[in-house]
Amino acid sequence: MFSKILIVLIFFIIDLSFPKSEELRDVLYDAYNFFPDIQKSKKELDISKKDLQISKTDFLPSLDFSASSGKNISKSFPDSSNRGVTALDPSKFDIDFTQPLGYDKVLNLKKSKNSFEISKLNFRSSVQNVLLKASNAYYTLLKDLFLLDVSKKNEENLQKKLEATEKRFEFRDVTKTDVFQAKARLAEATSKRIEAENNLDISISEFKKIVGRNPNVNWFDSEDENILKSNPKDWSKFGLIPKIPSTLDDALLTGLKNNPEYLKLQLEHVNSKIDIKKSNLAFAPEFSVTGSMGKSLESSRAIERKDSYSVTAEFTVPIFNKGHNIINLEKSKDTAVSNLKAIESKKLELTHLIKSSWKKIESTKASIQSLEISVDSNEMAVEGVSREAGVGTRTTLNILDAEKELTQSESNLVNAQYQLIISSFNLLKDCGILNFSYLGF
Repeated sequence: MFSKILIVLIFFIIDLSFPKSEELRDVLYDAYNFFPDIQKSKKELDISKKDLQISKTDFLPSLDFSASSGKNISKSFPDSSNRGVTALDPSKFDIDFTQPLGYDKVLNLKKSKNSFEISKLNFRSSVQNVLLKASNAYYTLLKDLFLLDVSKKNEENLQKKLEATEKRFEFRDVTKTDVFQAKARLAEATSKRIEAENNLDISISEFKKIVGRNPNVNWFDSEDENILKSNPKDWSKFGLIPKIPSTLDDALLTGLKNNPEYLKLQLEHVNSKIDIKKSNLAFAPEFSVTGSMGKSLESSRAIERKDSYSVTAEFTVPIFNKGHNIINLEKSKDTAVSNLKAIESKKLELTHLIKSSWKKIESTKASIQSLEISVDSNEMAVEGVSREAGVGTRTTLNILDAEKELTQSESNLVNAQYQLIISSFNLLKDCGILNFSYLGF
């Protein structure tokens, strides 16, 4: 038993001794807890829930209690009652009971339920937007780290090439032109490295804005300071492609079924039709029942106490209200037509976005395969040209050109890998399934 505990403790100490690099899961959860849009959507959801509760209570009757008490002094000249001065302490108590009977309460409840569902869809949409921003910030950061690493490696190689070319020039093995060419390529590489550093700073700033903290990417080995040894083909450490629908038709069907913005427009159209019914009620009579019970104490000289009871059924028929009922009805119908057109427009837009993301994913996958072959071929070309230059059949310019093509192919491969992930996350958002549950977090 002691040996098992010791083994677990050793593994725990070893695990703590190595810095861990954060993963996408950590970034998404931190962004969810930090980004203000999430908290804003939660509050709006709570407000909509309270509005629904208010609509439910509209069916209940209202009960009002009122009381009054005062002092009433009157003097009469001459006084026929031979009292001269009359002082009363009148008190009054009333209880009023009102029960509305209009159909508008039912319509308000239906609309409030739909509005609550719309708020939930808005919250889902906010979560998707934040997760997409966070994933973009995370993978943009990783991409820029890769590109900076490639730029540094290229600059270091060209620095060594320049030093070697200058030494060979001292022994008259190469010309002054070779030295200038090596310097020009090194200056270009330095410029690319500075550009990559600036891009990385921008990515870090964007990451902090969305996630609320500095990134914690620990991809540095104890013996090597370069990330992944400048190997852009190491795809498993760069990022994992999220699972997407198996076919384009499945993606389109999923998007029309789950996209929160599309579903929200449908509910808004339903609410606009409810508004038409409410506007029609402006032409219909209204009913209400009112009950009242009151008690008056010392209401007059002759009456010490007076009780009153009443039940009233009220029937109101609108005749003319400045034409507002007609205008509101026309306005409700126009809103319903506008919402219907918005649904059609959103469907076209959503279909286009899903198809575009799908085509980008397919083309990027094919491009990655070609770029991987390009990187392998350029690595072999650099090695071959360097050997040929050693026996005098190639020039320094040939070596520099080969290394430039290798660097460019590596950068293209990194950008293609990045684009594949970003397009996949965009597709998930358009399909309405970009959430923690679907990602397995």
